[in-house]
Amino acid sequence: MKDFQLRNDTLLLFRNDPFADLRKLAERKRVLFVYGGGSVKASGCYDDVCESVRASGGKLFECGGASRELADIERGIVLARENGADLVIGAGGASVMDCAKLVALGALHEASVWDYVKGRKSPYGEAKLPLVLIPTYPSSGSEYGLGAVAADGRTGEFGTAFGIPADVALLVPAYSLSLSSEMTAYAGLVTLVQLSASTIGDENPVSYGVGVSVIRSVLQAARRLREAPLDLDARGTILCGAALSTSGRLGLGKESNYAYDLYELEFIPEVLFGVPYRTSLTTVFPRFLKAMARYHEDDVKAYFKDAFGFEGDVADSSEKLVGLFEDLGVDMRFDGEATLEAVSGILVDSSLSSEEIHALIAECCR
Repeated sequence: MKDFQLRNDTLLLFRNDPFADLRKLAERKRVLFVYGGGSVKASGCYDDVCESVRASGGKLFECGGASRELADIERGIVLARENGADLVIGAGGASVMDCAKLVALGALHEASVWDYVKGRKSPYGEAKLPLVLIPTYPSSGSEYGLGAVAADGRTGEFGTAFGIPADVALLVPAYSLSLSSEMTAYAGLVTLVQLSASTIGDENPVSYGVGVSVIRSVLQAARRLREAPLDLDARGTILCGAALSTSGRLGLGKESNYAYDLYELEFIPEVLFGVPYRTSLTTVFPRFLKAMARYHEDDVKAYFKDAFGFEGDVADSSEKLVGLFEDLGVDMRFDGEATLEAVSGILVDSSLSSEEIHALIAECCR
């Protein structure tokens, strides 16, 4: 069995009623609350955070409209410094939680946060403000992982600072009830895809088996939510699955990280078609598997069989997976044209050739 190391940087709290925990965490602190907008207020999360800080004797400062854009991250850093924040709470989807991570780090350092995003400096072991993350869109797993993605819309650059753990991740199924049926479907499927990237090619029988088991559970929960959108157990399953996808507990026996190329390639439709991460990742995934099977056929076939019961030709299995995702309520095609020139003009780090990437993205278009 390949050597591996397990870490537990973040305390994960699964709670149906988080008020007591929030009050204790915020007790007499100056709290910078980082959030996006709609979901955090519609779900009741915004009110819970605000009321718990007040009840704790703390003081609340808000950084609303947050995103992974560098301008928003820099705005949050300024707010944290100006108000003497000693705790950051980030609530929302991946973009907001990544923003909160970089704000908590950047508030204590003179160096530009962009140095960490572009890999010129490592955040591992660096001081940061205490950080609590609360997903209201359960899929990214950012609350339990170490990565923080940022982008600079002014230059078109993006990158990931890797090594920023939250101190506490608070999972509350009810906070996802405000999502539409389509967004709920994406929550389940993005979680499934991220779990898959960690599981495909894993040679450790224990973590591979865990990965397949969680994928199946998340798929069952996604199907359940099509019939019963208010089922909190199903929502909790997806929340747990998302956290596990970034926990470092999966993929312990990976000899190659080719499956993670998916995260590079999904950025291309974001740029070309202006689609969000969830749409791009989900749509690209089945076609990505077909492309990677040219080089890792045994791994991809094993994944299709073990996770979904699909056997035989990889191309057929890929189409079955497209159909399965469509049946759960998501559109699996992009509107637009992907030329070789346009696709090749977006620099990504992948073992696939420019021609292979172009064919993959073109297959995703109507």
